[in-house]
Amino acid sequence: MKNILYIEKRNFVATSKNGIKVISVIDKVEKYFAYEDIGIIVFDNKRSYFSENLIRKCAEYNIALLFCDVNHSPLILFESIYGQEKRLSLLQKQLELLNKVKSRLWKKIVVTKIENQARALERCTESKEQVELIRSVVTNVTEGDKRNAEAYAARVYFISLFGKNFKRGRYDDIINSSLNYGYAILRMLIRREIVIHGLEPSWGINHISTSNPFNLSDDLIEAYRPFVDWWVVTQVLPLADQNLGLTQEDKQALLKVLFEKCVIDGKIYALADAIGLTVDSYVHCLKLNSSGGLKLPTFIQGGS
Repeated sequence: MKNILYIEKRNFVATSKNGIKVISVIDKVEKYFAYEDIGIIVFDNKRSYFSENLIRKCAEYNIALLFCDVNHSPLILFESIYGQEKRLSLLQKQLELLNKVKSRLWKKIVVTKIENQARALERCTESKEQVELIRSVVTNVTEGDKRNAEAYAARVYFISLFGKNFKRGRYDDIINSSLNYGYAILRMLIRREIVIHGLEPSWGINHISTSNPFNLSDDLIEAYRPFVDWWVVTQVLPLADQNLGLTQEDKQALLKVLFEKCVIDGKIYALADAIGLTVDSYVHCLKLNSSGGLKLPTFIQGGS
């Protein structure tokens, strides 16, 4: 994966002949970064600003622009549909996707998610019994997950990972805040890849809410969530001050999950790079009206 350029102080971000130029508003110190080395620019200071040409260059070099709110949480991710000549034909493929194929795709996503949950729990705890219980749920996953095995596995998983008093939701405790932030980062990157590939993000596989413009993102993220869970337990919570809540430093640490390694088709990828591979494989599934080619991430056997 390419680097993340994190703008947390008062800076002017512009372009030069060969790369991105970051100028400190306070002491005028200049830093330069090659276009080819940057994958994401994160703006996390409301007093930073940028040039118009930066947007053009980021579109040209496929660099994501992510803006945070006053609480340092993801707010806006700029996306471009420039050059997508096949957008309409892909939309037609999405609309024509057979229900049986959708059911098989969703089963594959749920199975991979549960297997990743078991592996995440195995890395974080010594409870072999709970790990095997979650793994056993995979055998109950049907096409379309009509038995809702995903929900059962999630209940067992989160209690095993964070304790019996933990409740998953949009609460302001340090655990939920960390999970929500990590998921938000992944969701935005998945949404960006969906748009880049010319897909309609509201047309999902299993998520079909008429009020959700990002149903497809919420489908494809499921297999990726356990990586955030594991990262929160092992890399964020041990260093976080629960009395302060989720700090800017904690959120920067959460961004690093994008560099974590995973496996797809026996090859190792950074998590952020795997997202592009997953979306690309979904496009292939649409073209063939088949579920067989969907590629999803799994944990590396025996550790990272």
